[in-house]
Amino acid sequence: MHAYSQIYRYLESELLKENCSISRFQIFFYLYFHGPMSSIELAQNLNVTRGNVSTFIRRLSEDSLVEINAAEGRGGKQLIEISNKGKMLFESFFPEHIKRVTAVMPEISSKSLKALSEIKVDF
Repeated sequence: MHAYSQIYRYLESELLKENCSISRFQIFFYLYFHGPMSSIELAQNLNVTRGNVSTFIRRLSEDSLVEINAAEGRGGKQLIEISNKGKMLFESFFPEHIKRVTAVMPEISSKSLKALSEIKVDF
């Protein structure tokens, strides 16, 4: 767990240099790669409460990094979408972030990946 904490702190400190927390990064990531979604869907994807997501979305909206639009045919629900400004910001730091992640992650052999995929977890 110590290695995880060190990696997490390193990656977060690098993102903070770009004025982006891990939480903000995760929201950008989901909206950028998965498209518009409701705050409920976003909270489920991030495994956090809807209230937590709402706070971040409000801040991102105030900074014009996301847009909140009524969803047609979805009972008046609102969809959150990354704005053009948000896309440009995400694209400005995402490639470097991926390089950092790749640099700190060890390569896993195909044999190890296969063994990991075969682990059965019962909850």
